[in-house]
Amino acid sequence: MSLGRRASGTLLATGLAATMGLGTYWSAHAMESTLADQARVTLEARQLTASVLFAGRDATVWADSPSAREDAIAALRTIPGVRIVVIGEGAPPAVSSSSSSAAVTSAKPTATRTTVATPKATATPTITATPSATVSSASAPTTTTPVPSASPSSADPKPVTIPVWPAIQFGGGTPNLDATAKAQLVKIAQFLVANPTVKVTLTGHTDMGLTAAERQALGLARAQAAASVLVANGVSSSRITAVSQGGNDPIASNSTATGSALNRRVDVTMNQES
Repeated sequence: MSLGRRASGTLLATGLAATMGLGTYWSAHAMESTLADQARVTLEARQLTASVLFAGRDATVWADSPSAREDAIAALRTIPGVRIVVIGEGAPPAVSSSSSSAAVTSAKPTATRTTVATPKATATPTITATPSATVSSASAPTTTTPVPSASPSSADPKPVTIPVWPAIQFGGGTPNLDATAKAQLVKIAQFLVANPTVKVTLTGHTDMGLTAAERQALGLARAQAAASVLVANGVSSSRITAVSQGGNDPIASNSTATGSALNRRVDVTMNQES
């Protein structure tokens, strides 16, 4: 092959690689923007206040309180395409227009809360007055017949008594599960399989070793390791939320070996769908 043909082939391959890389970048950016728009609509529809930063399909969430954060996480899990949700550390970072990530901040408007609350107060006397007005009329049987047939309570799931599960413990600097932790997770999976209306949140924690970013990643890896055991034992992944607190929520002092060991854990919390 001549030198000229070799040079042309090299230039063509380089051009194709550059074009494919640019297409991949714009595809990822469009996906982040789409997920950010869906997150904004979802949070505003549920009147939730939170800041969400997308990097690809992964979302990081900041909120003013743990309960607000949990509500936002539950809302984001309903969005198709969202892969994992991580709790953000500190204040939400400022995202420039040139960033490869997409951000959305949703605020709960005061006017919306007032509007939603008002119909509840006005609807009550109307509903109460309707049966009393029709009882004396000839059409009373026709009016009251649909009321018992609605029986909304019949659609409610049977209440489940949820045990208090001990934390899943880990060795230092690792997301690997030992035999004791796996046996504990098998029992949790058996409970979830027997109670399909119950969902579980696995929250990973660390001691104060490593950097903040590394602690956040390790906490998530621990939660995901626990989730994989549940899935392997018959629990649908749609019923599992894996999040990380990193080293932000210690239950013992990290100044001792015993305290650090207690902080290397995954907390197991459950709630029943209404």
